[in-house]
This record gives sequence, structure tokens and C-alpha cells, in this order.
Amino acid sequence: MRADPDPLCLGAAPAELVEAWIRSVRMMDRDALALFVRHTWGHWDAASLRALAAAVDTRRAHLDGE
Repeated sequence: MRADPDPLCLGAAPAELVEAWIRSVRMMDRDALALFVRHTWGHWDAASLRALAAAVDTRRAHLDGE
């Protein structure tokens, strides 16, 4: 038995969009980053966001070092 697909999931994020998000993440503050992550991972397939996840982790590490 297969689970019904999530009607709010948009599927895999296009590579061009992920690249644009990676550039944006580099300049986000903590609050914007948290909101972005919550909304993005709530609507797109997580597997397609691996490169973005790495950029988010890098940004969080940078913010923690400030």
C-alpha cells in the first residue's frame, strides 16, 4: 500500500532555483535563515536540497562565529 503524496510538496527543486537560494542564504541573518529553512523544506523534496543544506550549515556556522 502506497502513501498518498503530500499535496503541499512541490517535488524536486529545480537546480537553478537551488543555486539562487544558495547565493541568497549567504547574506541571511538568523531569523531570515530559520524562516527560509522552515518554509523551503516544508514544500520541496529534501533530497533535491542537499547542496542548499550544506550552504545553510555553512551560514549558521558563520553566524555562530560572529
